[in-house]
Amino acid sequence: MHGRLLSYLLCFILVTSVNLAMTATAHSQTPDGPIAAAEGKPSGELDFQTANKVAALDDKLAEALTLYYDGKFAQALPIFNSISADVETMDLMWWLGTTAMNTGDTKLTIAKFQKMLAVDPGLHRVRLELAAAYFQLKQYNEARRELEIVKQANPPQDVQKNIDRLLAAIDESTKKVFWNVRFSQGIQWDSNISSGPDQKELSVTGGTLSLADDTKKLGDWASIENFSGNVLYDLGDKGGFMWNTTADVYNQFYFHYGKYNYLLGDVTTGPWWVGPNDIAKVPVGISKQEYGSSPLSTIYHIRPSLEHYFTPYFSLRGQFSWSRENFMDSSNYNLNNTTTRYELTPNFYFMNRRHIVSLNIGYELSIADSRSFTYTAPYAAISYFTRFPTKTDLFLRYQLGERNYKAAPVLYNDERVDRRQSWSIVLSQEFLKHYFTSFAFNYIDNHSNDELYSFTKETYTLSVGFYF
Repeated sequence: MHGRLLSYLLCFILVTSVNLAMTATAHSQTPDGPIAAAEGKPSGELDFQTANKVAALDDKLAEALTLYYDGKFAQALPIFNSISADVETMDLMWWLGTTAMNTGDTKLTIAKFQKMLAVDPGLHRVRLELAAAYFQLKQYNEARRELEIVKQANPPQDVQKNIDRLLAAIDESTKKVFWNVRFSQGIQWDSNISSGPDQKELSVTGGTLSLADDTKKLGDWASIENFSGNVLYDLGDKGGFMWNTTADVYNQFYFHYGKYNYLLGDVTTGPWWVGPNDIAKVPVGISKQEYGSSPLSTIYHIRPSLEHYFTPYFSLRGQFSWSRENFMDSSNYNLNNTTTRYELTPNFYFMNRRHIVSLNIGYELSIADSRSFTYTAPYAAISYFTRFPTKTDLFLRYQLGERNYKAAPVLYNDERVDRRQSWSIVLSQEFLKHYFTSFAFNYIDNHSNDELYSFTKETYTLSVGFYF
């Protein structure tokens, strides 16, 4: 009720100002004004036609303001425009400008606010709204200029905070270089560090194979270090072409069985293209691997991908990857391989992207120097990610795949076929702004027709880290 009374009061004030403006306009622009005065007519009296015009404008203005206060901006805008064609006061320019902003007609908003400031440069509220309109049109230099003018006038503290927030948003929108760093230190229990079979005695072609104690299924604790860094350079305005460079290091150091230590370092770089509904990436990189504290292999790779967002709730991502792996030790040259992979990933987004479900369908072909290490591998996976209001992340994934090798391995007559299932659960919690802790569980069940390659493996990892 108080809001409606205030609306009508403002309406009355504005109608009065329009009446006065119309009266002044009628006397200054009507040729009969001076003549009528000379003939003895009262100089403040409007003729019948002009009076009707003023009354009509009064009715329009009352209707427009009522719609404005009811939040019906799209209906109010054409009425304000109609009134403005006949008479334009500072109040009317304000209502027209703010109504245009609420309906998305930002250019009209800017025109009206600029006109008001030309009359009175001290209207700081108008200047702030003008800066906001410039920001919406991505005219960041103009927006910054208007904000700095208001800032120099020493506005109240609350206004100063709003100015600082908008200036920070402008800085973020015009920034060219984006970077982040993430590091974590963890401890891991690995139930099968060698990925060996459960049994020590295995049946092979022509007899029985006895595994050494350190090659059968064996558990150990490990220290896990993870580092990742990323630098993204925007080549133009927001979106369009960018250039992204990443660096990743993963180190797994076992407490008792150092021969299974593992170290991976990877660097990638390449262009991105970001459109209204698409993200294309072409990362090219190199990886180095060490095993047991000795150089293992070098991998050269390229992984182009394209993701298209059909709606805010669904996207489809396609990726092709190619890699060439060369082993350092001459005794492992038969493992040298070229691997290609094709993958299609539909993503479903729910509740403002707080819940994401992804499906993966892929096919991998690895051609090694030895046919016994050459394989084809179709696979499928489903994953789920959510973030709780407590800044707690939950990630779940299940994958099912099969590897069909092109020749029998040593000690067997049958071509090797592996069917693998894997489960992953990761729970992560942020705290103190730049810190996090996480717990990860992974389980692999690899079933092979050649007994030597059948194994199960579980890892439990607890980590703490920071990010910037």
